[in-house]
Amino acid sequence: MAQDQQKRLIELYEKGILTKEEARACFLELEESPDFLFVEEKTKMTFTLPSLKVFSSSKLKQDYVFSDVESLFMSLSEGRVSFMKGKTDQVQLRLVYPQQVEETLLPQIYVENKGLHFASPLPCQLTVILPDQWMAVLELEVGRADVKLDYLPFEDISLRSTTDKKQQDIRIASLGQFPQHLTIQLSQAPIHLHVPKEQGVKGRIEGAEGSVSVNRKKKSSPYLCEKDGNNLLYLQIRTDKSPCTVKGVKDVTRIL
Repeated sequence: MAQDQQKRLIELYEKGILTKEEARACFLELEESPDFLFVEEKTKMTFTLPSLKVFSSSKLKQDYVFSDVESLFMSLSEGRVSFMKGKTDQVQLRLVYPQQVEETLLPQIYVENKGLHFASPLPCQLTVILPDQWMAVLELEVGRADVKLDYLPFEDISLRSTTDKKQQDIRIASLGQFPQHLTIQLSQAPIHLHVPKEQGVKGRIEGAEGSVSVNRKKKSSPYLCEKDGNNLLYLQIRTDKSPCTVKGVKDVTRIL
């Protein structure tokens, strides 16, 4: 073996890049005697390699595409769900969930009577990409999952949870292109609702403790409000302690 190759192997061993066994194997493959390397342990150089970790993916990623779907019925336990506008006339699901789980705990997905059903007892990340067209019903049980619904082309929307938490992030934006009914039933997760400027509102917000927090102000329950505009959003919120932020509702014409 050439002298420079021998020096290189010794250097790699001294720096800790090669173990004793690996260096010995290299010399043996080249029919060299490695004994002179290991008669006594040499003082290694003060050289520290970066701490490197090889990460194998601990999650599964799956994509689904569905045609001729008008309604969604979805249930999550934990994780995150987000809705966005797509460029096709299909409903697309992008799902990320843990590997190595029991088969009975895997997410369940099926279509029945133009309704797409999804249920996951596992923590998961779900992205729903929706077509640019009218849709009928959205029923969403969010558990403790964060929610970001930037695009909601549904006529009737229901969002609920009995296990939500104070640190949960619930963000919803109504569409404003046609009348919509939005019902939210949560315990304590903060609710952030954005209503387009041109959309009217008839709203009722109820708190279980006799008052509600709306835009950081304490209001008597039920809190009823109206806002002039087109394509009315009929809003009903029932909660125990959830503070509500209703963006876009500035010109309240009457509080009853």
